[in-house]
Amino acid sequence: MTGSQIGYMDDFMWNWVLSHQELVFARTSPEQKLQIIMEFQRRGETVAAIGDGTNDAPSLKYADVGIAMQSGTNVSKEASDMILLDNNFSSIISAIETGRLLADNLKKVVIYLLPAGSWSEFWPIIFNMWFGIPLSLSAFLATILCVLNDLIISLALASEKPETEIMSRPPSNRKNDHLLNMKLLVHAYLFIGNLECFPAFFCFCYYWIDNRISFYSFMFTYEYFGNNLPTAYNPEEINQMIHVSQSVYYCSLCIFQIFNFFSTRTRYASIFQHNPFWGQNRNWFALVAIMASISVVLIFTQVTWFNEIFDTAPVPAKYVMPTIGFGIGWLVIDELRKLCVRKFPHSIIAKIAW
Repeated sequence: MTGSQIGYMDDFMWNWVLSHQELVFARTSPEQKLQIIMEFQRRGETVAAIGDGTNDAPSLKYADVGIAMQSGTNVSKEASDMILLDNNFSSIISAIETGRLLADNLKKVVIYLLPAGSWSEFWPIIFNMWFGIPLSLSAFLATILCVLNDLIISLALASEKPETEIMSRPPSNRKNDHLLNMKLLVHAYLFIGNLECFPAFFCFCYYWIDNRISFYSFMFTYEYFGNNLPTAYNPEEINQMIHVSQSVYYCSLCIFQIFNFFSTRTRYASIFQHNPFWGQNRNWFALVAIMASISVVLIFTQVTWFNEIFDTAPVPAKYVMPTIGFGIGWLVIDELRKLCVRKFPHSIIAKIAW
């Protein structure tokens, strides 16, 4: 299409012309360039404009992404969103990939942090206030979970490499697409959050029941917990058991978060396609972060000095083993979800995928 033909085009002609996958406009004026961008945007397209002259400034400013050349005029640089410092068009592809990777990794970090950092710490307080159950997670262990365990592994997520299909996705619409959207929150809270809370409470109750204190015997006890237990325990033993049960809940969250890390590393690719330990997508920092998180758990639950100062306690392994089974189950479920998204991109599961 040439600039001389644009003036004779109506909406029907614009629809027909812009429906082509490959289209070239030649010998257009600055006003016509701006009109072309506006016509694309009217039809819901995301438009990038490249220019280096003063006359290109309106188009660069109005486009969704304005790209100026380093060798261009100062006016074009001021009007643009980004500048090609090497004056090489192929750098645009690298910039798009880097931007999508950054957005993906930010979403992964958010999905990783929300289930344990807020959801799983919120429900112990609710159950304690509403149902009188002993507090299953102390304030100190909740703080350690947030500022050490979750922080260390979330840094590994931030350094993830791009997935293989990252450049085949359609461009995001900055008016409608947000970092935090309903799909992401539903996945983080409704699915991962509840699946993480349940094993933690399961292990918490398993400890009490294994010590001959039934679930119903500490329901609605509030501050009177320990006064009318069916099994005779002195106050010191009850206090120590509370510390152990809180450490069990904490350890369960930390273990499940490791499985959450492996499931959250990719949005659509399988863990076997995006392996963290070998291949081009390996992330050695992930292994270091997981080992560091485990070390933090062992230090605060197994070292006697920390037990005495911070009211923690050693955790027998059998009380947190169920979490491993729940974690493996979640990995299998999430792998099946990703498989459905890849094989059936128009299915309901794909539409609600974050």
